[in-house]
Amino acid sequence: MSLLSLFDNLIANEPIAKPAESVLLQHKQFELEVSGVKVPVRICFEARYNNRVTVNKNGILIRICKHASAEEQKQHVQTFLNWAKSKLGEKPELLDYLPQRRYLNNEALKVGDHTFIIHLLYNKLAKSTARIHENHIMLSLASGLTKEAEQSAASYLVSKCLAKYFQPIVCERLHLLNQKHFGKRISSVKLKYNTSNWGSCSSRGNINLSVRLMFAPQDVIDYVIIHELAHLVHHNHSNKFWNLVESIMPNYREKERHLQDNNFKYYL
Repeated sequence: MSLLSLFDNLIANEPIAKPAESVLLQHKQFELEVSGVKVPVRICFEARYNNRVTVNKNGILIRICKHASAEEQKQHVQTFLNWAKSKLGEKPELLDYLPQRRYLNNEALKVGDHTFIIHLLYNKLAKSTARIHENHIMLSLASGLTKEAEQSAASYLVSKCLAKYFQPIVCERLHLLNQKHFGKRISSVKLKYNTSNWGSCSSRGNINLSVRLMFAPQDVIDYVIIHELAHLVHHNHSNKFWNLVESIMPNYREKERHLQDNNFKYYL
């Protein structure tokens, strides 16, 4: 997917919220791969007259005027991403300062209140596989992979294992909150390693949550679940939607702020 297509997906049909409404709606995040390193990218839509880009230890921060047209926003984002990627390519040592999780044999991986032990094995096959048993994640990596490819494969496989592990836990919690506050029909609940959002909900009751949420405190996870369930009542981000969310979780803005502040810490 091209950078332009990625940005189109991020802003498509997404109303820009007022500051008092939602922090999450003002920010979009995803990852940009540079020299085999996944660089966090955050796009902030703000009430400003100029556009800026910053590259620091947290990744790439792009600040865009929210009053500009979608086409102008897209052009500025494309220009800034190209510039940032070029700079990081010229100075690869900058990538050393970015948060990159490295998977090592017998390493402990803490996810929320859970601790998993990573076991790295190497096979003679062309395909990497993984399985999870209790709190042990066994990774069997294909032969002939570069160090960067090994880590990329490990990240993908760990996300799959964690999704399998936390799926029943999240489902139980979601159905409990739905029964208590909404009473809506839920078609499916899935955990995915998604870096562009924390969750999504379709009009048919299909709810997707990011595996990255499992790093967050339970009350923050509850907020995202409540946020998505509220979309089964209001399929938008209208005042009625936010009033409903606030009636269930009055301090929801604190949870959004937590996700914004810790976005670059919750990664695989």
